[in-house]
Amino acid sequence: MSVAEPMTEDADAPDPTVPPALPVPTVPTVPPVPRSVLELGGRLPETGAELSFQDMVDTAETADAYGYARFWVAEHHSSHRTASGAPGVLIAHIAARTERIRVGSGGVMLPNHPPLTVAEQFATLQALHPGRIDLGLGRSVAGPVRLDGLMEAALRRDPLGAAGFPERIDELLGFLLDHGPERHRFHALPLTPRPASPPEVHVLGAGEGSALIAAERGLPFAYGHHLGRSKCRPAATAHYRSAFRAARAGGRPYLVVSVNVVCAETDEEAEELALDASARLGGPYREAAADTTLSPARALQVARRTLDENQVVLGAPAKVNAELDALARRSGADELMLVPYELTGAARCRTLRLAAAARHTPPREPGRRPTTAPDRRLTH
Repeated sequence: MSVAEPMTEDADAPDPTVPPALPVPTVPTVPPVPRSVLELGGRLPETGAELSFQDMVDTAETADAYGYARFWVAEHHSSHRTASGAPGVLIAHIAARTERIRVGSGGVMLPNHPPLTVAEQFATLQALHPGRIDLGLGRSVAGPVRLDGLMEAALRRDPLGAAGFPERIDELLGFLLDHGPERHRFHALPLTPRPASPPEVHVLGAGEGSALIAAERGLPFAYGHHLGRSKCRPAATAHYRSAFRAARAGGRPYLVVSVNVVCAETDEEAEELALDASARLGGPYREAAADTTLSPARALQVARRTLDENQVVLGAPAKVNAELDALARRSGADELMLVPYELTGAARCRTLRLAAAARHTPPREPGRRPTTAPDRRLTH
């Protein structure tokens, strides 16, 4: 009779004394917040008009190639530091020079223009570039502040100014969307041409008043975080969401947050570039010291304070993207709009390229359709 082999414990058998492990919950993948670009048209004093506009086109083409969702141009008048007095003309040219990206105004200052004229211009742009045109609306003068009111007179600005902004938006929407007389006193006048779908309308602002105007009309709200701490009211974003009233079935709040950005290969280089741009751009601290010659130490202090006031996100790609993602979470943004802070096209293109590359967004090949930001057009 053979001797039986001793019994051995099965290594794969579960240990009855150890409780079973809980299943690992599945974490849903959160899609990244879309990113767009606001082009302020900043330029050096010695930069001529031709190069300034080419810088803007180069920046737009870079944004288009690297997957940004929108490219907006600002409206500024009689400014030596910007080159964007005619946003409608720039939009037409930039849309023709790009392939996929949405192009629009950031924004048209509506009290400076008759609503019918704006509606006709942007309906024409939408017909020429179907599904690619945005109309961002603001209410500032967008020019130098003068006690004699010369800028307002030159623009033939609405005497009601900012106070009449809500009514002018209603007129504009009436033309674009063919609303009835309950919100549109010029309803008997047809908009021609009328494209198959209207441009996407956004309200721009930095406070609760603009947020409420957007919310009451079911429009997207572009919050101007880039305008600086002294002008921004962070509570505006929550106010917008709480007051939102959908203008159509399925409508929901849509918040775009703009932010100044400088991105370079290293944190140190980005800070140096941002400080240089800050010193050239000026601001409330620099203007307060305009009558004095600043020592190097004082000039550096003023530049740093200006960067802080303007809430500039700066650094190497990893740092910039981490701070942008944190801003999106903190503000509840549905979309971030990067405002390249520097004064040359090459510098602005560098910031956009590096920020996109850190998100693993390589430049797209020509002819391929991109994934764009959600379409928030109001339709019936």
